[in-house]
Amino acid sequence: MPLFKKTITDNASMGIWRMSETLQELESQYEIKESERNVYSCFRNDKRKKEWLTVRILLREMLGEEVEICYRDSGKPYLKDSSYCISITHTIGYVGVRLASHPVALDMEYFSKRVLHLIPRYVAQREMKFIPETEGDEQIRAALIIWSAKETMFKLFDFQDVLFDEHMFVSSLRMGKSGHFRGSVAKDGFQADVRLCYEVYDDLILVYC
Repeated sequence: MPLFKKTITDNASMGIWRMSETLQELESQYEIKESERNVYSCFRNDKRKKEWLTVRILLREMLGEEVEICYRDSGKPYLKDSSYCISITHTIGYVGVRLASHPVALDMEYFSKRVLHLIPRYVAQREMKFIPETEGDEQIRAALIIWSAKETMFKLFDFQDVLFDEHMFVSSLRMGKSGHFRGSVAKDGFQADVRLCYEVYDDLILVYC
C-alpha cells in the first residue's frame, strides 16, 4: 500500500494512501473484528470493501496500534477509545485520515471536469470571482477547492439539512500549489469562521482544517 502523503505536526497528523492492492491483499493485512463483520458483509462491491479496509490499515500505521472506528447516527466517524478526533475521506484510488486532539476535517477530490456542471448547486454568487472564466485546468481546480472546502466544513460541524450555496462560504482564496484561506458557516443562528488549507496535485485536491 504506497504512502502518497504523511504529515505530522504539533496539532494534527494526516495520512493519504494511493490504493493499488487487490481486495485479497487487503483482507490479509487486516483482521476484521467480530463487531465489524456485519457492516463489512453489507458492502455490495469490492471498491467499498477496499476503501473500508484501507482506512483501517492506514489508521493502524498512523497510530502504531489498532483502534476501532465507530460512527454516529449522522455517519460521522469517531474512535471507540476517544483517543483522537478523526476525519476520513476517500475518492477514486485514494483514502485519507486526519487525526488530532481537537475536531478536524479532511476532504479530497479526484481531478475531474464534472465538477463544473455542479457549480450552480454549491457556489454562491459572491464566490464566483474565485473561479476563472476561461475553461481549463485552473477553472476545474478552483471549483474543486471550493467544493472540497464546503465538504470539509460540513464534516467539521456535522451539519444536517445544510445548503452549500446558502450556509457555507469561502473567502480570500488564491490559487497555487498550496495555501490557506477562510471559510465561514451561518445557519439557524450558528456562525463560525474556519481556517482551511489546500494542496493541489496532478490528479487530486486536498482541503483540511
